Amino acid sequence: MNLAGADARPLILFKSPLKLAFNVLRSFGPGAMLGFVRLMKFCQYPAQVLDRFTARKAPRKLEELIAEAKTAKQREHLELAFKGSAMDIIDKFFPDPIKHRELRASMAFAAVQATYKGPYSPGSGMCLIYTMAQEGSDGLMQRVKGGIGKLSDCLAQQISELGGEVRLKQRVSHIVVEDNRAVAVELKNGQRLYADIIVSNLDKQATFNGLLENHTLNEADQEKVDAFTHQGAFVHMLFKLKRRPTYSAHLKNLNNIPGAYFGGAMVLDPSELQRSYETCLRGELPEHVPLAFQIPTIVDPTLAPPGFHIASAYGFYFPCEADKDKRGKLRDQMGEKLIDHICLYMPDFREVIVDQAIFSSDHFASMQGVTNGDWTHGLLHPDQMIGDRCLIDGTGHTTPIDNLFLCGASCHPGPGVTFLPGYNCAHEIMAATVAGSEAIAETASKVTSITQGPAAHAA
Repeated sequence: MNLAGADARPLILFKSPLKLAFNVLRSFGPGAMLGFVRLMKFCQYPAQVLDRFTARKAPRKLEELIAEAKTAKQREHLELAFKGSAMDIIDKFFPDPIKHRELRASMAFAAVQATYKGPYSPGSGMCLIYTMAQEGSDGLMQRVKGGIGKLSDCLAQQISELGGEVRLKQRVSHIVVEDNRAVAVELKNGQRLYADIIVSNLDKQATFNGLLENHTLNEADQEKVDAFTHQGAFVHMLFKLKRRPTYSAHLKNLNNIPGAYFGGAMVLDPSELQRSYETCLRGELPEHVPLAFQIPTIVDPTLAPPGFHIASAYGFYFPCEADKDKRGKLRDQMGEKLIDHICLYMPDFREVIVDQAIFSSDHFASMQGVTNGDWTHGLLHPDQMIGDRCLIDGTGHTTPIDNLFLCGASCHPGPGVTFLPGYNCAHEIMAATVAGSEAIAETASKVTSITQGPAAHAA
């Protein structure tokens, strides 16, 4: 469910592209539906080149992939998709700012959530393609009953059942390197865990400039690490609600559609979204906060006591580069603006709040060990995607230090709970270290995994 203004038509999203296209036709007319179909078709070719969902394939550099396009028209297509602005693309398919208002706003928002750009910024088209890429199922967004933490619990249980060990709340101090070979991790309490292979789930700067700050990389490798862009221009709010909020009179029909409460976005016209980004760059709060929201108890009541609900919202364009002594006050002001925006569509939202918490990217940096609170582990900018997300050409996870591999979202294909970075890393490790199933099984029992934060795992 995407909402683009108090007087705008709601854009109801469906998992099925066919249902979505029909709803666009019914709500916005044949021109909008045709534009939507043409946009999806436009995205197919660059999405194939991006190769977001292919397992066990070493990513290649973007410039190489563009150069290998068979025709000049295809190269132009890829240049626009990956290096152009999101609005360069959106204007082709939804050119009317009035008739196509809601679709333009929704597509523009989809193009900036994992970037530090506005929808008119060069390179924002990359994130739009990334978001629109499909892998053949009835939709990418699936939910875990009991919350995403249940997924982590399931993985930890499987590791234990296979003879592995999961250590919780064991903060890693640093990685021990001898003769350019990673040999152990040292915990904050001084204990060392030795292993044949060390695997880091942290981003590159957190790994090499944090856990390996006493180890000197060669100049070229260090430049690669430092070149990655990390900004966390967001706040995250959590709410406990005493009941389900209700939509405004303008949107009263949505009160009869349970799924309309589950989640979506409250977005801005592309020009205002761009102004919000430019305001953020100046260290100031945007006038209106674009946000993604969710009330997961609509589909999973077990997440809250009977009668209550929980809600979550991410507000974007928080001025994360403002002076640190000002960011606490800015964070709280941003939270109030975020709630105000929700109340534009759900007027009683503020009065149903029982409790709330707000976190900025500073909290994510300290709690989860991510550089500048960047949950993407490297923003979705064209110069740090596909093969340019790697440190060693021709590999997805190998690092300049022997026996040290990266397995998280800092690797291709990037963020999103696809399991592909970890899956691909495991196969790269096996291919690099052993041959034959018996040797693979023996090596797998000696892997040490790093995930920094309060629930850090070292197995």
